[in-house]
Amino acid sequence: MNQLIKTYNAEEYILQMFNNHNIIGLGEGEHHLLNSHQFFKKILDNKKIQETINIVIVEFANAGHQDILDKYIFGEEVSIEELQKIWRESTQCINQFGEATIYFELLQKIRDVNFTLASNKKIRVLGGDPPIDWTLISSLEDYLKINIKRELFAADLVIEYGVKHSKKVLMIYAEYHLTKISDKSRKDFLSKINDKSIKDLRTITNDVNTKYPDTMQVIAVLNPGELQLSEKTKNWPLYSIVDLKEEEIGNLPAVNYFTQIFDKNGRVVLFDGHKIKELFNAFLYIGQAEDWKHVDFQKSVFTAEEWNELNRRRQLLGMKPLKNER
Repeated sequence: MNQLIKTYNAEEYILQMFNNHNIIGLGEGEHHLLNSHQFFKKILDNKKIQETINIVIVEFANAGHQDILDKYIFGEEVSIEELQKIWRESTQCINQFGEATIYFELLQKIRDVNFTLASNKKIRVLGGDPPIDWTLISSLEDYLKINIKRELFAADLVIEYGVKHSKKVLMIYAEYHLTKISDKSRKDFLSKINDKSIKDLRTITNDVNTKYPDTMQVIAVLNPGELQLSEKTKNWPLYSIVDLKEEEIGNLPAVNYFTQIFDKNGRVVLFDGHKIKELFNAFLYIGQAEDWKHVDFQKSVFTAEEWNELNRRRQLLGMKPLKNER
């Protein structure tokens, strides 16, 4: 891979992609990653992007509390305690997903942008996490029946708004949910689930594009170190895009992308035998991984009662309780 790699300005590339497609999945890189969220805020400051996007779908919000989310995003007064329900009552609350301040700040940014837009141009934010009522969850099996439908629930939202209503949809999710193909490990997992209503475990993009070919495009965050590209990318402008169908990077082994996913047996090897360009359409450069910064949540934002409830849910699912240090 010795030839010069062509890069594009990310904001211009996204606008051009929206000219040809209604739906873009934009990867977060890693949960709680400040660098990617800085980029999200930057594109939301772009007037042309503000005028283009109709819907933003976020992974961390429980769709069962869409009414709260709508009120906040469209400018009504909502207490932080009320707003917290959208992530504290999600399927992923057990991992404290959404507690880092960058997630609230993303919602706050869109709310602020909406104050500047005409009423018919305001951006709506949809919770992509399927509704879950934790008071009705009494076993791991109860939980899995809902959790296993995360991708298909979100895919249905994408299809409803991006296909049926021809809205411009930006989906902000972890890349594992956005790959254009589905890894065989998903089918292995499916065999362990006692739910005959689930016939397949597709990713969001895989499900959308299976039903409506080439409808959804995906931009993933590039970790240069994972693909041994640190030297080649060190002088790239921040927030560059590389189109994977145009460049040799797209032919690199896909197994080198998800190197941070582990289970009790060690690293999970995903997408063996596939190429990067089979997973994503483009890479977004947000800097070298050694310069990335993760934002942790403050345990002090939980009351003792909330902390105990979080640990009750974790233990219900066979997870270790978190240390009582707030």
